[in-house]
Amino acid sequence: MCSLNDCVYNGNNDEINKNSRDLLTKTTLCRKCKCEDIDVLLVSQSGYCKTCFLIITNHKFRASLGKSKIIHHGDSILVDHPGKLNSTVLLHLIKSGMSESAHKKLIFKTIVLYIDDGATMGRTIDERNILQRKIAKEIKDFGFNGYVVSLNQVLSEEDALDIKPIDQDVYHEHEDRLRAILDNLPDNTSRTDLLNQLRRRLLVSAARKLSCNKVFVADSAMDIATKALGDICLGRGAQLSTLANFCDARCADIKILKPLRNFTQQELIYYSEHYEIKSVKLREFNVTTPATSIQALAHNFTAGLESQFSGTVSTIFRTAEKISPRINAQQNAEDNCVLCDARLDATSSNDEVSAVRAIEVSRLVSSNIETRTPSNKENGESNSTILCSDDKIYCNDNTECDCKNSKRKITPEDVWRYLCYSCRLIFRNSEILNTLPVPLLFTVQQRLALKNMREEINDFLL
Repeated sequence: MCSLNDCVYNGNNDEINKNSRDLLTKTTLCRKCKCEDIDVLLVSQSGYCKTCFLIITNHKFRASLGKSKIIHHGDSILVDHPGKLNSTVLLHLIKSGMSESAHKKLIFKTIVLYIDDGATMGRTIDERNILQRKIAKEIKDFGFNGYVVSLNQVLSEEDALDIKPIDQDVYHEHEDRLRAILDNLPDNTSRTDLLNQLRRRLLVSAARKLSCNKVFVADSAMDIATKALGDICLGRGAQLSTLANFCDARCADIKILKPLRNFTQQELIYYSEHYEIKSVKLREFNVTTPATSIQALAHNFTAGLESQFSGTVSTIFRTAEKISPRINAQQNAEDNCVLCDARLDATSSNDEVSAVRAIEVSRLVSSNIETRTPSNKENGESNSTILCSDDKIYCNDNTECDCKNSKRKITPEDVWRYLCYSCRLIFRNSEILNTLPVPLLFTVQQRLALKNMREEINDFLL
């Protein structure tokens, strides 16, 4: 240990003052050019002048696109623009990269999509129209083509999506059906999780409709770290690498890319302040407000910890992208979850021991088996539903419907079989046949028909 008696003072004040001046000079000058004064001081104590900060920011964005080698000349990119600050900065970065003065400018077609989710947020139609006009003006100022689609369109077939130009009004069909589905869920955690999955599915369907092969989302490092912690709590630990990586390739034909994954929220704020970029919508999460869902609680926890320890987001973010599950090469794409398109983790053989199987056994032992058996059979009711290919949602052997094919009947067990563990938790306390969107029920029906056909012709195959 050090002792005051061991220190010897030689009276050389010049050297001490010189070292102090050098240290002070280094901390007040830009880290990159070492000529200009610091204008931007990040949490990691890295100071830059405005010019160097903008150069580094643009280079980081272009490097994320170039290192992946996924984007090629002539690609059609669909940009998800909910009106928040992150997506507005993303549009500005794309516009700057496409400018004539930019070196090696970006050459791909950009289409901006705004998803109107005001029905789930409790906004009135007038408020939603005002918000849409503001976003339309913002997209027009950037010089991009914009489109709008209502979130309730996810309850329609993909071929029947009603995607309109951003300056036109949208139809508010199926909004009552979407609100009824959300009201049937037990808590806000399940509602938030379902809305996130439905929004992702609508983005993929809209990309196919608009002939786009890739989708840009404006998730920053803070967003990814927050979603990683929330997904672990929701049982989506096997999907961490898909969430944190640059490319989300759960759908073979449409890839979801995250070009802002290496940006901190502070960098995006500094960038927006320099260019005077203002977002149309404010961030929904607030650390001071009480959390009503696991997702909000994970955000408050991560933001509070990041304010005290600057490496929290980076640690969560970098660790999540390195965790990947064991992939069965023999598992087909048809065995993916019908809701989140992830690998099914709830299916296992009778001899295989897994965490999901242990949870099911524990739940069975700790519950009353007599109350878990359906009583519909005793009452003469059928615990199943029959889907109709017409405009009717369910026909259920209605006498007015001429749909009498027995293969259309779907039971809850059939639906549970094609849902992963975390998606099962969304509908754990609700009637799955009345809560799951109809297009997903039709997907289950098609898989069951394909499975039955394979079983019938299996003996005739060589």
